[in-house]
Amino acid sequence: MSRPQSPARTVLRPLAAALTLAVGISLTACSGGGTAAPSESGAAASEDGALRIGFSPFSMQIPAFIGLAEGLTHAAEESGDTVITADAKGDPSTQLQQIQQWVELDQVDAIWVIPQSAEAITSAIDDALAKGIVVVASGVPEDYGMEEGAAGISFSNVDNVAYGTQIGELSAQCITERLDGKAEIIFMQSPSGAQSTAEINDSIKAAVAEGAPDAEFVNEQDAADRLGSAQIVSSALQAAPNANAVIATDDESSLGALDAFKAAGKNPSEFCLVGAGGNEEAVAAVDSGELYAEVAFDFVGDLGQNLEELHTLAADPSAPGQQLTIPIQVFTQE
Repeated sequence: MSRPQSPARTVLRPLAAALTLAVGISLTACSGGGTAAPSESGAAASEDGALRIGFSPFSMQIPAFIGLAEGLTHAAEESGDTVITADAKGDPSTQLQQIQQWVELDQVDAIWVIPQSAEAITSAIDDALAKGIVVVASGVPEDYGMEEGAAGISFSNVDNVAYGTQIGELSAQCITERLDGKAEIIFMQSPSGAQSTAEINDSIKAAVAEGAPDAEFVNEQDAADRLGSAQIVSSALQAAPNANAVIATDDESSLGALDAFKAAGKNPSEFCLVGAGGNEEAVAAVDSGELYAEVAFDFVGDLGQNLEELHTLAADPSAPGQQLTIPIQVFTQE
């Protein structure tokens, strides 16, 4: 069942689908670039534990990152911290220079970075760590040429396999409950080109095959915007009139599929429509029973764990960091 929303969650939820894509495409695997050892005298927090946090998304032109910056600022204020946000406008060189300036001018105690190119900013991250400035970086250590457990830095990454598996398992559950285990599925798959595409799509299919082996994928299309997805699903229903399930991979395709079923005179609550993304309208559709379930990355939860992690790292910048995973939310009627 959906949970009550905090002010920060209200700001961020409509942006979660865009942020999923933005984070998913932001990291480019790279090699080289070692980790500088943190200075023994480096102090990453004031005596009262408050932090000056530099938030560096690769672009503040993306609405999702605007919402994330607002949420972080709100949460930081409650912790007594302050936040500086930089806008690299999608330029890795600019992002590098901005982080370098924070480090050189001693403007921050901690950095949260979501890079366009991890390789491009590795030298600035090394400089920050050498000064005892702690870091949470999107991705995994190898993206930055580092090893797991490097001192002063932790990483936050999506688990696309777990995400896709959850969508597939909920779809199989609905097919079993509502359709006696037999379904003709229209699959609005994660579009090609995104880093996470294969992992999400493959894990969805594997989970459906495991949980509802008699279900069949009768039409597979790339997810589009809401109108485009509605048109795709409408055409799919004409080609496969017995289709009784839809699996969608973002809010726009989830709601577009819902629109198409309604336009075709089908009661969505009698079929199996499972979506992803978790915006307010989609969650309301789950509450009403029109969508069976929604799955979403919990970026507000990730914000909270990253802020907490920065404080943990700042308490001892010489201690090894860890790999964090962005939490996953599930919305159902039950």
